[in-house]
Amino acid sequence: MERRIRSTAGVSRPLPVSSHVRSSARSPPLEYVEDKGKLRTTLYMGAGVQTRSTCLRGVTRLTAAQVKSGEAEGRPSKESAIAGIPNEESLWRELETAIQEEDYARAATLRDELRVLKEDSRSAVLAANTRFYTAFKNGDLVAMHQAWAKGDHVYVVHPSAGRISGYEMVMQSWEMVCDADYEFPLQIDLQDVEVHVRGDVGYVTCLELFKTKGSSSWGKQVATNVFEKVDGKWFICIHHASHFDD
Repeated sequence: MERRIRSTAGVSRPLPVSSHVRSSARSPPLEYVEDKGKLRTTLYMGAGVQTRSTCLRGVTRLTAAQVKSGEAEGRPSKESAIAGIPNEESLWRELETAIQEEDYARAATLRDELRVLKEDSRSAVLAANTRFYTAFKNGDLVAMHQAWAKGDHVYVVHPSAGRISGYEMVMQSWEMVCDADYEFPLQIDLQDVEVHVRGDVGYVTCLELFKTKGSSSWGKQVATNVFEKVDGKWFICIHHASHFDD
């Protein structure tokens, strides 16, 4: 199956679509597992899935489509700071001031607040990562659109493919994946999940395992997902997946 996507240079380029799954099994709920101090997320999708060749092979970099005027969602904001709600950067500044002034009681309180904020942020980023993979494994384009930040700064790199830039172009690439002749949900298992957050930016690294109907083996991909916080909510802005061979 081959679809075409047009770059801003006006050249129509073939876009081979990734094969990812045939499965008629209903997906049980997603759940989190803590494994030896490391966060691990598993998407349980039932059995019987088979992977074919991966997607978007040979795609060259595509530039961004213009974002609609007035579309603010998905753009970084300083709302929390303006509203007077402490954020990580302001707490760090207060902590530095407290230490300089030798106000150690205040410094201890601020360290506790930073620790709680960091854990809350990690949980929120992990939840955003789960929303992305739930949309992916279900072939849910509405949820996929909602999971991504808006703007020309977002991009995706599918396995064995080039960089696709800009919200509209990124969504077109996911539409081609989801419109392929497969039965959803996909069977995906995420392993070695690690979450890192600083301020309004966070990222998740993980190993993606895919298996399609009739296959006894799992395809493996290493993925990095970058998230940004917009108006108090986390959105994915970069997804980069590459094949991984043992």
